[in-house]
Amino acid sequence: MVAVKCDGKHDTCSSRDSCSRRVLDLQDEKIRKNMSKIKHKIGILSGKGGVGKSTVTVNLAAALNAMGKKVGILDGDIHGPNIPKMLGVEDVQPHVDEHGIYP
Repeated sequence: MVAVKCDGKHDTCSSRDSCSRRVLDLQDEKIRKNMSKIKHKIGILSGKGGVGKSTVTVNLAAALNAMGKKVGILDGDIHGPNIPKMLGVEDVQPHVDEHGIYP
């Protein structure tokens, strides 16, 4: 088998399907590896807006932090994330590099 280097030009690449799958598989593996380092994960979700998901999340995170726990929050609301506003960090930019995003 000959190794094919992906040049990012998928519209002209004869291997675009296998290349895309390979990239997705590598991303999935990286996510699994990183998530395995997190002992407990809690999801706060609802199909309806305005029911207090962000408020519950911030209060739960604050309570766990007060107990000495390490806490991270992922606000999945792409239309209007409230968590940064509620925590007073909306102008703070995370550190981003080739390995990921860090608070």
